[in-house]
Amino acid sequence: MMFFKNKSMLRNHHKGERVFILGNGPSIKEEDLSFLKNEVSIGINASTLLEKDWGFTQDYYCVSDARFINHPEKRSLATNLLSKKTKRFIRADLRDSDDPSLRGSTFYVPHLLRDGFSKNLAVGYYYGSTTTMLAIQIAYHLGFQDVYLLGVDLRYSGENPRFYKESSVQLEDSFTSVQLMNIAKAGEIFREESRGLYICSKNSFLRPYLPYVNLGDKI
Repeated sequence: MMFFKNKSMLRNHHKGERVFILGNGPSIKEEDLSFLKNEVSIGINASTLLEKDWGFTQDYYCVSDARFINHPEKRSLATNLLSKKTKRFIRADLRDSDDPSLRGSTFYVPHLLRDGFSKNLAVGYYYGSTTTMLAIQIAYHLGFQDVYLLGVDLRYSGENPRFYKESSVQLEDSFTSVQLMNIAKAGEIFREESRGLYICSKNSFLRPYLPYVNLGDKI
C-alpha cells in the first residue's frame, strides 16, 4: 500500500499538461466523452460507469465518500469495475475497508480540515464537502497546467441529482455553499500561478466563480 510520505511522489508528474475531471452531475451525460481515449482524466465516485459507454480508461480515480467503499451497491464502482491500469487516490481512513488486492495501485491520502487547499498531498487534502475537491488537489499535485471540470453541476435537486440512478437518493443542498466556496478558492490559487481551473458545465452553480469553457472548443 502507498502513502504520501515521500513529498516527491508523483509531484509534477504531468507538469504543463491538461486534464479532465469527471464529476457525477447529470450534465456529463450530455457530453461525447469518446475524446478521453486520447486525454488524461481523473474520475470521481461513479465515473467508472462512463468508461464502458465511451471506451476510455481513467488514468486516475478518487474517492473520499465512504459510501463508495462501504455501500454494497457502490463499492464495485471503486473496486472490481475499475481498470487495473487506473491509479487510485482514496481517503486514508477508508484504507482498512478497501479491497486489499487494490492497495498496490492506491494512494491513501489523509484528510485535513474541511475548508482550504493543499498544494502537497504528502501533507493531506482539504475535503470541502465534495470529492471534487480531492480531484482538484490531485490535479494540482500532479502539476497539470489546465484543469477542466465536467459534470460538476452542484445542483442537488429533483429525483436525479447525479448522472446515475441511486436506490436511495442523497441530496446535498446543505453543503452547496461550502462546495462553492472551496472550489472558487481553488480557482483563485490556480489563477495566481497562471494555471487554469475551468468549468465545462453550462448550468453549473460554479459559472459565476470559474471561467466557463465550452468543451467542444477544447477537443
